[in-house]
Amino acid sequence: MRLHYSFWLGALAGLSLGSPVVAQKAQSLGQKTIHTAYENFALQQRLLAADRIVCYGSGKNMFTRIPAPAAFLKNRNARIAAPTAKFIVTYNNFTPEAQKAFQYAVDIWASLLKSDVPIYVNASWSKLGANVLGSARPGDLRIGSDGTQKAFGIYPIALAEKIARRPLNRDGNADLAANFNRDGNWYYGLDGNPPANEYDLATVVLHELAHGLGFYGYLDVSTTAAGYDFAGVFDHFLENKSGQKILDQTAFPNGSSKLYQQLTGNSLYFNGPIVEKTSGKAKLYAPSTYQAGSSIYHTDENIYPAGDANSLMTPVVGAAEAIHSPGPFVLAAFKDMEWTTTSVLHTSLQDQEDVKDVVFRARILSDTAIVPSSVRFYYLKGATATASSVFTEVTPTLVAGTTNEYAYTLPAAQVQGTIRYYFQAQDVSGRTFTNPGKNYTGGQVIYRITVGPDNVPPSITHNPPIKVLLTTAADSLPIYAKVTDDRSLTGTGNKRGIDTVYVEYQINGVAKPPIALKYTVQRTDTQDIDSVYTNRILFAANSLKAGDKISYRIVARDLSKNRNQTISPATGFYEVVVVAPQTTARSQYGNTFADATASASDFAGTNFSIAQPAGFTSPAIHTDHPYANGADFKFETDYTYTLLTPIKIKTNPDSATFQFDEIVLVEPGDAGSVFGDAAFYDYVVVEGSKNGGKTWLPFVDGYDSNDNADWLKAYNSSTAPGAPNETNSTAVGTPSLFKTRKFSMQNGARFSAGETVLVRFRLHADQLAHGWGWAVDNLQIQVPPPPPILATEPISAAGAFSVYPNPARSSVRIAAQLDHMGQEAGLTISNVSGQSIRQVSLTVKGAAVDEQIDISQLPTGLYFMHLKSGDTVQTKKVMVVH
Repeated sequence: MRLHYSFWLGALAGLSLGSPVVAQKAQSLGQKTIHTAYENFALQQRLLAADRIVCYGSGKNMFTRIPAPAAFLKNRNARIAAPTAKFIVTYNNFTPEAQKAFQYAVDIWASLLKSDVPIYVNASWSKLGANVLGSARPGDLRIGSDGTQKAFGIYPIALAEKIARRPLNRDGNADLAANFNRDGNWYYGLDGNPPANEYDLATVVLHELAHGLGFYGYLDVSTTAAGYDFAGVFDHFLENKSGQKILDQTAFPNGSSKLYQQLTGNSLYFNGPIVEKTSGKAKLYAPSTYQAGSSIYHTDENIYPAGDANSLMTPVVGAAEAIHSPGPFVLAAFKDMEWTTTSVLHTSLQDQEDVKDVVFRARILSDTAIVPSSVRFYYLKGATATASSVFTEVTPTLVAGTTNEYAYTLPAAQVQGTIRYYFQAQDVSGRTFTNPGKNYTGGQVIYRITVGPDNVPPSITHNPPIKVLLTTAADSLPIYAKVTDDRSLTGTGNKRGIDTVYVEYQINGVAKPPIALKYTVQRTDTQDIDSVYTNRILFAANSLKAGDKISYRIVARDLSKNRNQTISPATGFYEVVVVAPQTTARSQYGNTFADATASASDFAGTNFSIAQPAGFTSPAIHTDHPYANGADFKFETDYTYTLLTPIKIKTNPDSATFQFDEIVLVEPGDAGSVFGDAAFYDYVVVEGSKNGGKTWLPFVDGYDSNDNADWLKAYNSSTAPGAPNETNSTAVGTPSLFKTRKFSMQNGARFSAGETVLVRFRLHADQLAHGWGWAVDNLQIQVPPPPPILATEPISAAGAFSVYPNPARSSVRIAAQLDHMGQEAGLTISNVSGQSIRQVSLTVKGAAVDEQIDISQLPTGLYFMHLKSGDTVQTKKVMVVH
């Protein structure tokens, strides 16, 4: 499994002290960051989707009762009036009695947790699946928010807000979302005495709220491997029976079967400093068959059976089972996960050009108490931070008039250059807290600020989205560029360091007014990509014609006093050529590409050509070999080759076929991944467009080297190091790897009989690994198979006809016994499309033909030999190989 967050890999470069950072693989967020500083990562506060954790009914009566904490019961009325954490619940369709039981569970949690920020809960009383009692998830998530100790851990929003001591969620969004089955056989009482066959609602609510508050994680388990983009704060505390941390990359590599075995080996534990001191590490539910919604994020029912003080978080709840206390383990685990914490809060400083005093400030707020004089400020000037770097340690002073704000001033004489820094404090329990926090392996993450003149221009990442524009689709040309600066000088919004980005362009050499590119955050299915500037070059309707050339370049200036400028490309312009598809649709198209020059005029595209690489005996469609890694703002690229002949899809499904021979040596996706998955990396696909090239749909799903065992074996047969932690394939395609693909052009809701479509071949590449590429030969679009050719009169038994050897390399022998003496004979050679390739007159001796025919100039492929004598035609197939 490969994971797609190279943004934070870049952010970590030179920033984490101690053990190496988890070497996750990446794709979509880009290798170039504004600068390698943790604050840029933290400022993104990436939002991720949160899945629901499910609670099931066991169907068994347990007749057990665990009361609410004694302190809660004793002081319940006072605690409801002044809880240490305030929950605000929006009830959707709840009955009064269900709402009362729900609120009772809320009040228990409100008495056990402490937060300065209200916790908003969206609760729904709805219809759920059979045997499902309830489900819950955090309403939102944060990574890298202020004060968190797991610098790259996913925190449920309620916990992130508690640590930051301020709201972080977007207005109107719930911090926790929960659903409960309105059809459940519920007990609504608060006394903890549910009768047989009834489920105690307060118990299930208490359980589900725990998931939304942090008993929850982000380990992704497939059928054979497991991994994570970012791991949850809960996941950081997972270990096996031997005490090995599950996030240990050396022992259990991310995306590996070894990690999968740990998560399905029935030997998974939660352990942290407080858990270890109080309840001891807790065994989690990790059966050999992974169960989504149950595995990992529940405790083991066999270790904590009904009636056990720690039984609340097992995956099933029994009927007649009441558990009104989280239990010592869960409360200790929540403390380890920072529900009890010391918040070291700091707003990262922006770079500055003026050389003047720099004041570093932090607020320290503790749920317990900090050790007097334990607040420390660490900084390093100049050299890149490494595990062996020696930071200067100083004690910041308490700011006059405050009780929790500390500051340290670095005088102007010492500030010029790069300063790396972090804050630290200790509480009375002996726990140490830093800002920023630590990486997966305990290494310290740090901030960075640069002071002094800025002489470095911005960085522009741009790959032309297309290099050929179809006139029928040419209403506009989209431009995307990722523009970043090495300095985070004050800017507008999130435009850190960038002042202006615009496009200069020409049409046929005539300059047009520049177009401003606008700052955007591009959202994909998995993350937000910031620092992307975009706009469209608009064209008047029908203003472009075949042969027109659009030239453009991108200009970016930073916010420095120098207004440093970058132009992309550095010299010249990016060029897009306008081509025109043919106006008349055809019912079929066939091409063996034997005539490379003529064939090339049938297609238009990028990084494809009609070529005959070394080792091939005839031309075919080829991508570049090897193809290039993706390079647009998402670090992806689509290489396309469009047939300029529109095809009208035939009515008969048996005739509406698309067939070709191909070699596919492109990076294979992870085991079990399918087209469209994040782990389905590079791929090839055949697509059609019903609107002249504006939008495209696949005829069949894309595929990669995993599609054929011979391709996969070849791809893996020769490799070389590529991008960091990546391996490229250096295997070279050979004619023996050609395989035939055939599919119907009629594809349900996508394409129907009678529609006219453009077709294209597309290779999609990400930025991490690549191979030889794609080759396509013997293309047949709705070409009917050659009809059987029958003699016009019966052929006598003596009318024998043979071609050998078969398969043949350089020549074949034609042997035939004709049915009449003195006849003339001729041989016609045709390809699989029915196109006549060659005609030969044969010598007849008596009634026999015996002649050697040279076929060395025929490309590898299947051919038909038609022998005609008189009114009789006989046909043989022969395979030519070289």
